[in-house]
Amino acid sequence: MTLTAPVARCRWSLLPETPHERDRLASALSLHPITAQLLVNRGVTEIDHGSRVLQPTLAELPDPSRLPDFGAAIEALDRALEQGHPILVHGDYDVDGMCGSVLLKRLIELLGGKVGVFLPDRVRDGYSFGPRSLEAVRDSGSRLVIAVDNGTTALEPLRAMADAGVEVLVVDHHLAGAELPPCTALLNPWVAQDQDDPIFPHFSGTGVAYLLAWGYLRHRHGDGSLPEHHRRFLYDALGFVAIATIADAMRLEGPNRGLVRRGLETLPNSSFAGLRALCEMLNLKQPTATDVGFRIGPHLNAAGRMGCTEIAFDLLAAHDPQEARKLAERLRDLNRERQDLQRREADALLPQIEAQRERGDRVLFAGRDAAAFGVLGVVAARFHEETGLPTLLWGGCDGGVARGSARGPASVHLVELMDRVAPHLAGHGGHAQAAGFHFDPTEADRLAAALREAAQDLPEPQPPSLRVDLEVQPQDLDLAVLDELNLLEPFGQAFELPRFLATDMQLVAPPQFLGAEARHLALRLGKHGQVVRTLAWNQADRLGHLPAGQSVDVVFEPSINTFRGRRSVEWILRDLRPASSS
Repeated sequence: MTLTAPVARCRWSLLPETPHERDRLASALSLHPITAQLLVNRGVTEIDHGSRVLQPTLAELPDPSRLPDFGAAIEALDRALEQGHPILVHGDYDVDGMCGSVLLKRLIELLGGKVGVFLPDRVRDGYSFGPRSLEAVRDSGSRLVIAVDNGTTALEPLRAMADAGVEVLVVDHHLAGAELPPCTALLNPWVAQDQDDPIFPHFSGTGVAYLLAWGYLRHRHGDGSLPEHHRRFLYDALGFVAIATIADAMRLEGPNRGLVRRGLETLPNSSFAGLRALCEMLNLKQPTATDVGFRIGPHLNAAGRMGCTEIAFDLLAAHDPQEARKLAERLRDLNRERQDLQRREADALLPQIEAQRERGDRVLFAGRDAAAFGVLGVVAARFHEETGLPTLLWGGCDGGVARGSARGPASVHLVELMDRVAPHLAGHGGHAQAAGFHFDPTEADRLAAALREAAQDLPEPQPPSLRVDLEVQPQDLDLAVLDELNLLEPFGQAFELPRFLATDMQLVAPPQFLGAEARHLALRLGKHGQVVRTLAWNQADRLGHLPAGQSVDVVFEPSINTFRGRRSVEWILRDLRPASSS
């Protein structure tokens, strides 16, 4: 047969099998060899470590008093609550910032305090403290501000608040600069690490807020046990921590595994009406980390991207179930609008991207005055994934300032790249592979030229690498094995979903197009008489032409499909190539 399957989009990296370590773990923990090999592939080689991964608990959480400045934070909260001073929680527009803000708001309400919340706007304010933040502090009359998921690098705003007599608690997880912020307490696990006994640093901002809440409630009750309503608060607040930890791509290791495992369990029956309504709206009977990453997180983020952060926040903070259901429905509508807007922005910017690719540019820089800044980061990620090139997209904003989002490969440090063109930028910053920038739009052409010059010595773009756990036959992954693999949940950052290779699979029927816009496919792949339904999301253009009888190798993630009470094995396609033996 003539090969008609496209070449693989990624470089497949098949991990070596380790029979000795695999079999030792399998025997000691009563695991299937496939499950044991997955543990080894994720750096789990000791039996006690394997037990903790399989049964994570909250016992791994550090004592909150080990957080830097914990004592000063407790004293500041005591003062504000005892004197009846209003407290302002200053959050962020992303999922972590919203979840942490709701958690602390509910804590202060639980303790009878006066509390307000300010969330910066993604477009008008940007990240952390800005002019409107300081206005909110003044207008609220707050004597205590709690910054959650931000504040560590907000030196000047915090200095201004200190000069005005406002105490600030920074509850954050971002790396500090050379100078620490002038504040009453800096609760950040990255700061003041004890080299002999370091605290786990990879918490989300909401995770740090949870430690503060737990520590403060324990402080309020001395050596006595917490009352039931405080214990229930801490139990249900784990749902916020789980969502934030996954959405913010924190490493799912150490105490984060217990936080996420327990937090996911609380969501469907949470006493917090908003969390319960979110699960009901998405029909999630028992959410997994994947559900949070691909469904709950994008819905919550959609509000901020569409300039309506308050809808997601109000949902998470809702007390009334009926109000929560209405807000969840509005959030669903916003997410659909966000998806449509992303497609429109991608289509509008595609001609610029294609022209630069044809010219051989090593960096992609595209934008337009009317572009919706809120979705540009997601669109930039898409173009980067398709081309392997660093991608900077911008849109015109009020005040004669263009704002942009950048995404790039591991081989390019975006901030360092933008450092080279700093004379044409009004500001930039962020992380190595995800960053932001802003500039005078009259500089767009000169900035584009400077970026092309700066990128001339960048390495040739390489296809992304796809790590593969094992090569398997279809019959190796039956329902019993997949049920056991689910014991390894949660999967996510630093503990990836299981991914397998199956070779010489035959397409037993033409692809079936799925979805209202026919952008997805269902493939029926067979070998040795066993056929597996395989879903290919957003790959209709690439694979829709494949004929029945085509032989292919596939990399996939296995799942269990439940329909009308019947369970079946289903694969989620990650990549495909012509069969090696064809």
